[in-house]
Amino acid sequence: MTSVVEHKVHGGTPHPAPEEWVPFEWEEPRLGKQVAGEVAIFRPHGTSGSLQAGFWRTGPTSPGASQDGSHTIVYSSPLGDETAVVIEGSATVTVNATGEKHELTPGSVLSHPKGVELTWEVHAPYFKKYWVIWDGTDANPNAPRDIAVVNHNDNPQEWAEYHFTEPAEGPQVAGELFFIREGGSTGTHLSGVWRSGKGIAGTEVDPDGTLRTPYTGTLGDETILLLEGEVEVRETDSGRVTNYRAGDLIGLNSGQHITWTSKGPFTKKLWVITKDQLPE
Repeated sequence: MTSVVEHKVHGGTPHPAPEEWVPFEWEEPRLGKQVAGEVAIFRPHGTSGSLQAGFWRTGPTSPGASQDGSHTIVYSSPLGDETAVVIEGSATVTVNATGEKHELTPGSVLSHPKGVELTWEVHAPYFKKYWVIWDGTDANPNAPRDIAVVNHNDNPQEWAEYHFTEPAEGPQVAGELFFIREGGSTGTHLSGVWRSGKGIAGTEVDPDGTLRTPYTGTLGDETILLLEGEVEVRETDSGRVTNYRAGDLIGLNSGQHITWTSKGPFTKKLWVITKDQLPE
């Protein structure tokens, strides 16, 4: 288990510099060492467990790819449960144990439990995804074994107001959300889509849809892909203020007090919350 309590907000853009990309190498349990495509990591750790996030891409010049940029990869996510979002390109994903197939296009969100072997048929010429990989020490006896695929542009009926309690400020209401995954292979592993804006509930919402809320991530570390709008994050201890816009990445550490401001009229994010312990 990695334990790193470093109270700063991780941040990044959807366009890592060329020198940040390195070949993606891993040990696939059935096949041994593999090299496929390239990764750029923006979040190397969290406050507990093994937490990483970044981008993966492939194309005609990427390791293991065909000359036209297509790529066939067998991948069981052995490093932990993965949540991935397609940024560019398309792919067909097959669950090897069942033959179940899913078509992934920009906006697709894939929730992939650790150890479930998939075959990726990445279509030419280019493909890029955002990913969060999580592994903890506290095993979940009811760990999911099925993959889930949604699109972050979906508008399901399950939107629910987000009510939570801040240790210093008390009960809060901040926007609304729906869940993609409510449990993982280890520890606390939650994921979903959240939104705020005009006509959406909040303890402090301006007429233009701007929402301000205190936040300390009591459920765990939060790793975010901002999907729509603009956000300001003010770190309480340091006073540091950072602004983000759609496409940017934000990593919040559990226990770090911030003020989150979603600027009107609307904002939306994909979130993954992780903590080494199972939920109580």
